[in-house]
Amino acid sequence: MLFLASIRRVDAARQILAEVTAPSAIRDNVRLTAITTLVGAKLALVGGDLVHAADQAEIGLQMANEVGLTAWTPLGNLILAATALRRGELTTALHYTNQLKEDAVFGREMWPAGQCAWIVIQVAEAEKGREQAATLTRELLTSESSTRSLFTDEPAATPWLVRLLIAEARHDLAEYSVRLAEGLAAENPGVHAIGAAALHGAGLLEQNIGKLRQAADSHTDPWARASAFEDIGVLLAEEGGEGCPEAVENLELAMRSYAEMGSLRDSSRVRSRLRRINANPQAQARFWPSSRIPGLTDTEYAVAKLVSNGLTNGQAADQMFLSRHTVAFHLRKVFQKTGVKSRLELAVMWDELAADTVQERPRITAG
Repeated sequence: MLFLASIRRVDAARQILAEVTAPSAIRDNVRLTAITTLVGAKLALVGGDLVHAADQAEIGLQMANEVGLTAWTPLGNLILAATALRRGELTTALHYTNQLKEDAVFGREMWPAGQCAWIVIQVAEAEKGREQAATLTRELLTSESSTRSLFTDEPAATPWLVRLLIAEARHDLAEYSVRLAEGLAAENPGVHAIGAAALHGAGLLEQNIGKLRQAADSHTDPWARASAFEDIGVLLAEEGGEGCPEAVENLELAMRSYAEMGSLRDSSRVRSRLRRINANPQAQARFWPSSRIPGLTDTEYAVAKLVSNGLTNGQAADQMFLSRHTVAFHLRKVFQKTGVKSRLELAVMWDELAADTVQERPRITAG
């Protein structure tokens, strides 16, 4: 099942999982239930359902810890770090990334090292910036076996790393990554996810819109596909100037796709790109999570949630791609509406405030 997930044959993996978990003997076995729950969380993650992935990973991880399944705890930590990062919850992502490091220190059977390294690099980029992430990427690329494993299992990793390395003027490492990905694609012609990742990386390296479009058409991973649309939009905006209709169209498609998955951080970034090219997003998508506190707007809720998790105004602004002044304005509104007097009080009372929920509105579709 996990192998099928890694090559993005998610439907086949889900069918097997359903068959495996059907017998009552499995459902009554805590150890097997913990394992199948974590596998289900991984399938939800690669299928683009971040909310379900996080919920299942949390349940599976708790069960695995209770029965001493330390070999499976890295998978739960990896999923929770990835979902938290994409949802813009940096403090939570840091927590689970540190748990992965603890798994390594204590010799627990690790999930493939390349995947763990990639989430560490992504969190470092969000917390400390591209330079730190590029340094870690250089270390990752010194291990060809780890890099090959990562590029095989994570189709979004190749373009993500290539994009980072180009931004940091490390074209030699970017080219090395693309050539490695292309070699893997040649070795695995029947695995479309690997081929799409190689095309995507090459398109970024060569600034080739044709290859980026091929990658977008070929990607079976929804997050990787959304990132391809984003890259197409960025390149078209650079070539066509402000307000280029085709650039706007691709960026809006990326933004809606990210929002549908629950990837707040990414949809916010694309929304910011659209503002910078003087485009008015036509989609009526929700880019923040729907407010679960009566009286708070969706943006106020998102700010409050990040601040309650310990982020500074600057860190929250970075996660939401807003200015610090805008975050401070929304935070003042949160204090006025909830009666909270300080950031500390907000953190202490957050669970109580959020418990008074209203039914969440339906998620938008990417169509």
